[in-house]
Amino acid sequence: MVLCGNSSDDLNQRYRGRIEKVKFGVPINEAFAHDIPATLLVLLLKVNKEGPLKKDIWRAPGNQAQVRKLSHIMQHGRLVNIANFSVYTAASVIKKFLSKLPGGIFGMENEQVLFNSALHNTDADKQRQVFYRLGAFTL
Repeated sequence: MVLCGNSSDDLNQRYRGRIEKVKFGVPINEAFAHDIPATLLVLLLKVNKEGPLKKDIWRAPGNQAQVRKLSHIMQHGRLVNIANFSVYTAASVIKKFLSKLPGGIFGMENEQVLFNSALHNTDADKQRQVFYRLGAFTL
């Protein structure tokens, strides 16, 4: 069981303000201003661990009621027991977070640089260098 906090009142008081709220719909540099929020990181780790064992992890939708519930919990910085949610729900919340990033993960300009690199560079190492350079400036 992976526990991102605990919902008991005593622990809620003790850890109040310590779990960073996940901001949906803001630029990535604002969403990750200090670091990847803990609840989002736990979702990523869950998908990384359980996802390869499942079929169509990024295509199959999670339970929509659970996606809404988990998104709400994350946006309010509340504690959550991630074991109560399926890997499909976790993947759906990650997709929801990424889809709401204004301009995408890299931003419009950097995305255009990546597309141009893919079109004009046949050398995979040069394409990788362009990608790594953009990653350093994005966050």
